[in-house]
Amino acid sequence: MMVSSASGLTFWGMVGTLGPLAAAGSIVGVLPHGLKVLVLLIGPLFVPFGNLFMGILTDKLGRKRIFLMTMIIYGTGIVVIALSYTFIPLIIGLMLAEFGVGGEEIPSLSLVSEDSPVSQRAKWLTIISDFDNIGSALIAGLFVVIVNSFMDRLILISSASVLIVIMILSRISLPESFKWQESHGDKEKAEETRKDLYIDSNGTSVRKPGYPLSLFVLMAMAISQYTTFGLMAYVIGPYEFPGVYTDDMIIFVALVGASVAGFIAAPLISRGRKKYTLYSFGTGFLSTVIILALIPYLHNVLIFYPLLFINMMMSEFAWASRTTLEPELAPTRLRGSFIGTVRLAPMIVYPLLVLFTSNISLENFIIINMVLWLLGFIGAIVWHHYGIETMNVNIDYSEN
Repeated sequence: MMVSSASGLTFWGMVGTLGPLAAAGSIVGVLPHGLKVLVLLIGPLFVPFGNLFMGILTDKLGRKRIFLMTMIIYGTGIVVIALSYTFIPLIIGLMLAEFGVGGEEIPSLSLVSEDSPVSQRAKWLTIISDFDNIGSALIAGLFVVIVNSFMDRLILISSASVLIVIMILSRISLPESFKWQESHGDKEKAEETRKDLYIDSNGTSVRKPGYPLSLFVLMAMAISQYTTFGLMAYVIGPYEFPGVYTDDMIIFVALVGASVAGFIAAPLISRGRKKYTLYSFGTGFLSTVIILALIPYLHNVLIFYPLLFINMMMSEFAWASRTTLEPELAPTRLRGSFIGTVRLAPMIVYPLLVLFTSNISLENFIIINMVLWLLGFIGAIVWHHYGIETMNVNIDYSEN
């Protein structure tokens, strides 16, 4: 389960970074500003469809079947991208790949949250999600080091092939979620599956929090974290720091910061969600205030890179809150649909921000990020006061 989910999210990180790398001038060469914007919009436009569509299907068909479907879709997309030498094939490949990986995350989060030991649920959700950052950092680092177009494509195909082989081998033997089986009336098979897992307890039974509060808070935090991460890691380079090498380095530094932070966040969030979430969004907001204060010096990369690294660490801390709370706050029979619905909000807002920020000053760009972080901080404050603590909670709320 862990190998399957980690390799799938590594793939998502690679695919999610290919658009910004293409906008920066990699893959098919330097693009005019209008086409840069279009390439940056492909992910935000097609990932939501994958999220919502596959989120609904994973509740109906199961986690394992969706894994196999998404793998075929984004595998095809990667091949098309690697063979693209002009703009149109690149766009088609990105559309397929982004839709596929958009559908990959929800069954992954659902399965890991349902089949992990209760006491380790947050840790594994955080670590598995961090492989998204690791995949992005790896592909960005390779594109920084290797500037030859043919070698870029060879590395892309080779790394994708290795991941697909790992996923096929792991997913053939992957059991279906025992909680999903149970929620669909197959209690005998669910019990057989459960015996093969290291489930320490059923967790504490509590009343499920109301959907209005959960949706409001999660959407606010999702808009905050998702948009600021994308703007600072992927968009600020092509818009504010033109140059293929510098733009690739910005993506690489940002994703290394996020990758490192994931392993720090895992033990911290395991101690409890409410305070951790509050501190994560609070420090993220503070780090953006510091960046705004140093705005005159940001074009000095020796100053900007360390600030970006720290800001992306804070973003990963906030990301861990989301990827833990989203699957924990819905019953099994609706988990995929719930996560997909929550994620529509940031994925609608993000492409609008990509368009809006395409012709504004660097100072206004950072101010927008600061306001977005403040939105997430407000959501975290509300959850701290009115939400429930989900540590050690039985997340199969259907019988509570």
